[in-house]
Amino acid sequence: MTETTAAADRAAAYWNAPGTVEAFRALPVQPYLTELLESVPVAGAALDLGCGGGRNTLALLDRGYDVLAVDLHQGMVAATRARTAGYPTGRVMVRQGAAHALPCPDAAFALVVCYGVLHNAVDRDQWAAAVGEIARVLLPGGLLALNTFTSDTLDPALRPGGAPGRYLLPDGVPMTLLPHEEILAAFAAAGLRPQGETHTYVRALDVGPRAVLRCVLRREGD
Repeated sequence: MTETTAAADRAAAYWNAPGTVEAFRALPVQPYLTELLESVPVAGAALDLGCGGGRNTLALLDRGYDVLAVDLHQGMVAATRARTAGYPTGRVMVRQGAAHALPCPDAAFALVVCYGVLHNAVDRDQWAAAVGEIARVLLPGGLLALNTFTSDTLDPALRPGGAPGRYLLPDGVPMTLLPHEEILAAFAAAGLRPQGETHTYVRALDVGPRAVLRCVLRREGD
């Protein structure tokens, strides 16, 4: 078994654990997503990338979007399917898939919500592929609501992971953490630029302090 495979297995064990799934099911919708949804017209379908326990999927459905919800982990997929079972057939589809290989066609979405996902890439190549995939599936003029950890402040529990930007959690699961300026530059190179203010701050979590980038990016084009 390779190191990458072993790390993926450890991550899957955590994310699919019933306690983790239930904890994510209980999370409320972030107020900044609610504010965004209230401020933009529904002009196409939405992608909830890394749907977790389904909180953002529900918010998107209630706003009037047809939604594709995608998560890498089957436990989260099952939770979101259960939570959205009462919505009309055709309004929501929940699928297992990876951010760096999205199971959907080009220019399919007016809005992509990607909260707490991008930093889970196992290395820089996978991270860059996820950025490219998000750009690929957004309509010209579409919006990306992004929330991701950065390397602006590093949790002291993390240790270097053998390549620039790669860090390991205490259990060996990798994260890709980059300065927020580099993240924004990578999205700009893919054709996505900030709409409005970008927010950078440090969030105190039970595992330690984590630096966060939160922003809305717009896909260039008419």
